[in-house]
Amino acid sequence: MRKFIFLLLTISSAIQVYASDDDYKQITWSNLFESHKKLVGEKVTLTAFYNFAGFYKDLESADSFSMEYLVFPFYGDVTKDFVKHCNERMLIVEGIISSHEKSRAPRIKKVTRLSPVSNPEYNCLDQILGFVN
Repeated sequence: MRKFIFLLLTISSAIQVYASDDDYKQITWSNLFESHKKLVGEKVTLTAFYNFAGFYKDLESADSFSMEYLVFPFYGDVTKDFVKHCNERMLIVEGIISSHEKSRAPRIKKVTRLSPVSNPEYNCLDQILGFVN
């Protein structure tokens, strides 16, 4: 258990180092849901678990379909490499927080970065053919 906590702290620290643009505000999952209305229009960097249903805090939250999730609407065809390297993984995502009047879940749009935490140099956006967000 101590090793797991140490690993999480190490990953969290590493993510702050990998923030690619100073214009993007580094936020945590709890920041997003404590003040998502205030974050609308803000450029943010966030680490979250991604599956095709959207972003979740972690695998456990995704498996239980937690009510706290981040919608990532996009058009495009995902490749096998996207499924292999980017789906059901912890990802670093950079984009702009938005909202939708028919949904209480926040959205992330104008995504400029989508990378696995385990390999921050890998570009998941390149693995979505015809990507439009």
